[in-house]
Parts: sequence; structure tokens; C-alpha cells
Amino acid sequence: MRLLHTADLHLKKGEDERFDVLAWLIGKAGEIGVDYFVIAGDLFDSDTDATVMRQRLRGVFDSAKCKFIVIPGNHDEHSFGADFEYGKNVIQLTDKPYQIVEAGDVKICGIPYQHKRFSECIKDLPSGIDILIAHGTLYDPLYIFSLLDDPETEYMPMFPSDLRNIARYAAMGHLHASFIELTYGGTRVIYPGSPIALGKKCEGERSYCLVEIDGDRVEIKKCSVENAPYWVTGEFFVYPEAEQRILSDIEKFLNGIDDPMVMPNVVATGYIAEKEKEFLDALESIRKKYEKKFRKLDLASHIQSWEKVISNPIVRRFVVKTADLEDSIRMKVFDICLPIFDRVLK
Repeated sequence: MRLLHTADLHLKKGEDERFDVLAWLIGKAGEIGVDYFVIAGDLFDSDTDATVMRQRLRGVFDSAKCKFIVIPGNHDEHSFGADFEYGKNVIQLTDKPYQIVEAGDVKICGIPYQHKRFSECIKDLPSGIDILIAHGTLYDPLYIFSLLDDPETEYMPMFPSDLRNIARYAAMGHLHASFIELTYGGTRVIYPGSPIALGKKCEGERSYCLVEIDGDRVEIKKCSVENAPYWVTGEFFVYPEAEQRILSDIEKFLNGIDDPMVMPNVVATGYIAEKEKEFLDALESIRKKYEKKFRKLDLASHIQSWEKVISNPIVRRFVVKTADLEDSIRMKVFDICLPIFDRVLK
């Protein structure tokens, strides 16, 4: 069996790029000959969007060369079930706490999004599951600490012990930013990430997962979504007397991007010795100069002007003495010391 696994398309009225990505994925599924196209939740951005777009989507599904397996996510929790028709090619797994179907000798289990812990949903789950499909947050210390400030992480929490040996392949949805691959015992766990950038946290080429199951063999391949734009972040640390060089570096960064799918996210942080308005005006000039080159360009500034403090000769000498430090360390030193200088010199 060959399947394509994606999630978190968040189809939304007025966001045609998202629909275009889905159409591209369905075309790719037909081209490479997949048996099942798995959508692990949040096909729609909201239940309202599902109502508006269902008829259009039904036509797309009906003309596809594969079957679709869909579970609800937290954004489209009430958009599936017996009352909703998605066409002859779509299998909706909506029964709670889980629903099992068989495709030949492959046993597939869908766990739709629910307002409870994942462990409560699987407490009576039988053994012998080949493919598990679920939508929720996996709390693994290997990566989750970088996500804890994201409000999306609070939904249907699950832990490594919940997934250990639960199935041969766990097709997950809910975490948008990037492709995540983990293994717990005999279970291969994949979050493919959203196939289109839903926000600036979605950095790098967008992906889907191609899975082949043949007897005891499970082969997983990360594949690129070729028509999906994505964010690339450039971080620039600005410090006194390096303002013009940093502005030049930002332009070099933007000039060096040739991929039409890239959307630059420029973040300038640090301290300047000149007037704040002059520096911000220079950044705005750069944004206007390059905005037509890219689908989207975001230029964020977190700059503080310490013009009066740095005019003090002692402080200026301190700034010079930090020249050999790495930028990340220098930033921390300035974060601590410049406010102290400001208080002392008043």
C-alpha cells in the first residue's frame, strides 16, 4: 500500500493559494499512484469555511485517482460525519473515541480530535494497528520546549508512552511549523507540517510524507510541495556604529534570494547610537525597494536607541571592548549593561 500523508491545510474562503496547494498534492498523488490520501485534521480553517467550500471540494475529490481518509481537527471539529457529503472517494473517520477500517490486510485507525487527553481515547484500542491517524500535540522534550509559547500546543495532549508500539505508522496532524519524524518502539511518528506556510513560523520548504507499506516493510519519504511559498528568516543584530553595515547586510540578504517561493522575514534587533527615526526610515526604504520582488516581505524591527548613553566616552569604550564577542553574547551583554548605564548616568 502507498499513501500520501498531509495535514493542516486550513482551507479558507479568499485564500486561494491553500486550495491550489491541495490541488497540486492531489495531482501528485495521481502521478505517483498512491492508494490513499490521508488528511490528519484541519482540512478547513473553520466549520464555516467547510460549509462554504464543501461543494467545490467534493468535485475535486470525486475526480481524483485515489481514495481519501480524513479525520476532524480542532479547527474543523464539526465539519465531518454522516450529515456531510464529500463524495464517493472520501472515507471519514469520525467515530469517537476511535474508528477502525480495513484496507485489504492493512488495519487503519482514526482518532478524531477530542476535548480530552489522547490516553483516554486509546485506553481500549486493540493491538495490530498498522496506520494510526490522529490530530493533537505530542509532548516530547526533544522538541516541544521550542513550541510551548504557541497556543496551538494545548490540544489533545499525547506523550511518547502513549504512542510506543501503538501502530506501525502514526500519521499526525496539528503542528504546522516543520516536518517532524520520531520513533517510539516499533511506531514511526510523522508530523508533516502544514503543506503551505500559515505564518512566519512555517520556515523552509513545505513538505508531505509518502509512505509505502509492504508486508513488514514501512518506507517513509519526506517530499517537497513544489508550489507552496515558504518563509525564510534573516536575523540581524544591530549595535552602535555598525548601523550602516547592517543595513547593507540586509540588502545583501534580500538580493541573494532567487527562489520565487521564498518569502523573507527580516528581523532586526539590537541597539543603535543614532536617532531611532532615521534608522527606521532606512529600514522602511529597504522594504519599499524590495517588496515587489517577493510574494510577501516582512521586516520587523526591535531596535532601541541609546544615543545619549553611548555619547558618554566610558560607555563608548565599553562598546568597543565588546567587539570580539559573538553577536548572541554581545546582545545579552548589552541587554544587561546599557539599561544600567542609562540609570547611572542620568
